[in-house]
Amino acid sequence: MEMEEAREDIVTLVDEDGKEHEFAVVDIIEVDNKEYALLMPTEGEDGEDDEEVLVLRFEEDSLVMIEDEAEFNKVVQYLEELGEQEEE
Repeated sequence: MEMEEAREDIVTLVDEDGKEHEFAVVDIIEVDNKEYALLMPTEGEDGEDDEEVLVLRFEEDSLVMIEDEAEFNKVVQYLEELGEQEEE
């Protein structure tokens, strides 16, 4: 996916079909010296779960899907640990 524009904390991503989707930037985190954006859809589409968070990696001037399962699991583990720390 390509980052088309960024204004404040909203980004517009264009999918493979050329359709635009707006996401709110929930947070930007760093894991293993790589930055990741946590994005939440600004509005539910076609009954999708509104609580679903999309995690994309910054790569140069774009946001890209995380293809590597091990890398994705590291990011999820980091987020789970962060959530546990906030609960304490």
